[in-house]
Amino acid sequence: MRYSLDQTKQPFTEALEAYAKEHFVPFHTPGHKIGVGAPSLLKDWMGPALPYDLGVMYALDDLHEPEGCLKEAQELAADLYGADYTWFSINGTTAAIQTMIMGTVGEGDTVIIPREAHRSVIGGLMLSGAKPVYLEGRFDERWGVPLGTTPDEVRQVLTAHPEAKALVLTYPNYYGIAVHIKAIVDIAHERGVIVLVDEAHGPHLPFGDRLPIEALAAGADVVAQSTHKLTGSLTQTSMLHVKGHRVDVRNITRVHQLLQSTSPNYIFLASLDMARHQLAMEGHQLVTRAEVLAHKLRRQLRHIPGIEVPDLADFEGAYDLDVTKVLIDFRGVGLTGVEAEKRLRQHKIEVELVQGYHVLVLITFGDTDKSITQLTEAVANVAREALAVHAGLSPDDDDFFMEPLSDGEMNHPQSVNDSARLPAPEVAITPRQAFMAEKQVISLSEAEGRIAGETISYYPPGIPCVAMGERITKDVIAYFENRQANGYVPNGAADLTLQTITVIREERK
Repeated sequence: MRYSLDQTKQPFTEALEAYAKEHFVPFHTPGHKIGVGAPSLLKDWMGPALPYDLGVMYALDDLHEPEGCLKEAQELAADLYGADYTWFSINGTTAAIQTMIMGTVGEGDTVIIPREAHRSVIGGLMLSGAKPVYLEGRFDERWGVPLGTTPDEVRQVLTAHPEAKALVLTYPNYYGIAVHIKAIVDIAHERGVIVLVDEAHGPHLPFGDRLPIEALAAGADVVAQSTHKLTGSLTQTSMLHVKGHRVDVRNITRVHQLLQSTSPNYIFLASLDMARHQLAMEGHQLVTRAEVLAHKLRRQLRHIPGIEVPDLADFEGAYDLDVTKVLIDFRGVGLTGVEAEKRLRQHKIEVELVQGYHVLVLITFGDTDKSITQLTEAVANVAREALAVHAGLSPDDDDFFMEPLSDGEMNHPQSVNDSARLPAPEVAITPRQAFMAEKQVISLSEAEGRIAGETISYYPPGIPCVAMGERITKDVIAYFENRQANGYVPNGAADLTLQTITVIREERK
């Protein structure tokens, strides 16, 4: 890749290292004073890093209005990704997403959002006062995964809502499935609608050989990326990019200042600078290696009886796929995703996501041949154990032959598949109106028809099954009951048992 700036530099990292080497006696925050007063266990964990854990230092730079080394680091990141402007976030992609929404829309504005929007999008609408209109999207019943929207659906929704100011896309989604983003962006721009992209799972896309196109290259106006999810920065660190003339950059800055901590962690900021440098220097090599490992894993898993691993062609109507997101389906061995996850943990394997009959694993440049082998062997052992139990034998029996279950032998998939498909949202009032409204707690059994006073989702992927301001329908209640029966714990609910739910208090007639 060709860059305009000198990508060999690490300006913020270098400045932070230089400052630490000067050995100033600190009479400022943080209280541990370059580690001297830190708890002993924290010293054991982070000893050498503690001198870099500094408060806002005028000798360095300010996240809220950078003028020196941090400004240069952000400019290098913009150059890396082909953006006009880039902001570092130490409050995660949640803050970046909320910044791009608050920085572009306001009270009463209509925003088109996908059904698979993360709860942080709802938070951005709550803070901005904007009104959501949902894209229905598509759902693959066989695999139990969302496929996202289409250009035709976007065109239809924008025609029905000519007042829409912005379109939010999740790209790619949690499963690596990517919509036809270039066509969608063109449709939106033709109608004067700005495109905001939650690209949390896409900071690696520009560096792979056969990965989906990155959102900025497709013409998106504002893009939020989780640099930590699939590349090398520390957890909680992200980037926000702007490209083009459709967005007020200064307004983005003002909102960014509002939503970022006034005491930013300098180690977090340095990790973003380091991650950018790593991608610039060896990103293509590293991401390509991850692609190769992902393909290897897919091939190996497909040799295990009863295990299925879908490719792009298996998702009917899907436009593109990030192959480093690997869905492992256990339907053919009679296990749900929940059951498979529990058994994989017994083999010391931790997965990213559990749904339906599958688990999802992420392959990054932090993986090796060894980690791929460990995962393959664990899946093979789980499959063998499950099929042996079904056959009434021990996995160690010499006469046991692994053979996938027939359709008639499989557990009926209906209840599990339904749990993966989110109920259709019915917006009654805006998230902000709901947030400000008086609330009450009622029994879930009495909640049908009421307006939700809390946003409830399951992690991962953190997509609300009902958002604040939406009507609680029969399908929402059924979804809750199904998820609870399968052992999932909700996020955002005051009552984690979901025996009760918070709703908007309604005037008695």
